[in-house]
Amino acid sequence: MHKSKVWQKGMTGVILAAALLAGCSNGGGSPATSAAGSDSAKQEEKRITVAVSGDVGLDRMDAGAYDGSMNVHAMIYDGLVQYGAQGAIEPALAESWDISPDGKAYTFHLRRGVKFSDGSAFNADAVKFSFERWIHDPSNSLSVASALTSLETPDEHTVKMTFDRAYYPILTELTFARPVRILSPNAVEPAGDIKGKFVKPIGTGAWMADSYKTDQEAVLVRNRNYWGEQPKLSQIKLQVIPDPQSRVLALQNGSVDLAGGQLGRLPLESLPVIEGDDKLDLLKSAGTSSHFIVYNGKNEHLQQLNVRKAINLAIDKKSVVDDLMGGVGSEARGLFPPTVPYVTEKNSRGYGFDPEEAKRLLREAGYKDSDEDGTLDRGGVPLKLNFVLQQADFPEWKPMAELIQAELQQIGIAAELQVLEPNAYYDALWTTKAYDMIIYRTYDDAYNPHSFLSSLFHSTKEAPAVAWSDERLEQQIDAALASTDESARQTAYDDIFARLDEQAMYAAVYFPDDLFAVNKRVQHAEAGHTTFEPILWNRLDVTE
Repeated sequence: MHKSKVWQKGMTGVILAAALLAGCSNGGGSPATSAAGSDSAKQEEKRITVAVSGDVGLDRMDAGAYDGSMNVHAMIYDGLVQYGAQGAIEPALAESWDISPDGKAYTFHLRRGVKFSDGSAFNADAVKFSFERWIHDPSNSLSVASALTSLETPDEHTVKMTFDRAYYPILTELTFARPVRILSPNAVEPAGDIKGKFVKPIGTGAWMADSYKTDQEAVLVRNRNYWGEQPKLSQIKLQVIPDPQSRVLALQNGSVDLAGGQLGRLPLESLPVIEGDDKLDLLKSAGTSSHFIVYNGKNEHLQQLNVRKAINLAIDKKSVVDDLMGGVGSEARGLFPPTVPYVTEKNSRGYGFDPEEAKRLLREAGYKDSDEDGTLDRGGVPLKLNFVLQQADFPEWKPMAELIQAELQQIGIAAELQVLEPNAYYDALWTTKAYDMIIYRTYDDAYNPHSFLSSLFHSTKEAPAVAWSDERLEQQIDAALASTDESARQTAYDDIFARLDEQAMYAAVYFPDDLFAVNKRVQHAEAGHTTFEPILWNRLDVTE
């Protein structure tokens, strides 16, 4: 067993090695039967197929690694806490926790009687094993790793973590799908060795691995040892369908029951087809990310506050929703949508659509059309901007950029579009800064607002801020992150959002919705609270 490969890959190697199936499935009989124990035959038949855009990587799904599908990580592995609506931190493997007055020590009281999917006991030693396995990985950038000074286990049901600084998002980071989920010590060889080789995914989550075909499918079955309410479904098959239109066809012909969202986006042009299909339902929910424009602060035009304000005022955000996105999504009124913690109606008003006011601001800044060519200039320098985008990951960005280009031309700004391949695009964003404006998106759910602001609007020892450098804003971000008082933290975020808007450090464009198409035989389909839990899987049921 120590020398055998846990997951056999390739077209012919599609069956799990029998010796390694213990604790994952029965290896010979029905996967559902092995997972569900004494469930009735009728319950055993409750299976669905879900379309995913790429291989989920069950063979490399170490809880402490940044590999494999985040969605499946969150189905197999639990964290100490979980992310709820509007960022509420809820109990998971920890039933409760205490935070010291200085915000540096967290004591977690673990849920009793929990077992891993292989039947072994979950306890404080398992938590310690999981954290020590990943916490010193140099690729780990989480503060919960870099700031941790000690991890103690006073007894088998208690874990105490002490950090070198107060940092309120510690609990939020502990909700992430990876690398902070809890892995059984039996999932590595030698068992319990923090440097041991990962063998198979063994967690405490509601689902466990059953079978896997690389780049084709992964099958998950109900974990009979799950500590919470058992899922109603006995099996979920994740079918790899890379092409968006093919996902729609699979929904229509019934070979797939659910598709969309972060699992694999649905093309907007296909929404009328889905809505017109009497076998399908369209599940729509407000997302937690936004699309916006990053400014290059080194550009002499964009150093002018009035120019940045004018660009904001020139963009018809409502038209983006109504005319480009078919009414899907909502008008952007700030950097983050109202689904993000600390975002309120009062602190995220953003800029409206007022091209005449935009023109006035440009005149006030000294711009005029000296040669009457339709493009403003100042001191002989035309107001021309290089506008960078990519469309491989976000095809909607090209029509958005074309609309914005036309709107900017109406106020005298010439925007030249440059469509790049993804690698070149991200290199321009993060490294070369080869753009004047570039369209980007915020992160999702648990990574907002703290993680995104720290990543894009805060400098590091090695580099200036990615999106916009502003010393006062960085001080405000630091104050929010260190706050141990919820009221003071809200005030700090109010100040952050006000500073971002007052200085027009970005241009808001669009708040997208999350979209899923679901076969009507699937009951109780409900969007989850995070990107890595796009659907509340455990609530799903089916009617035949």
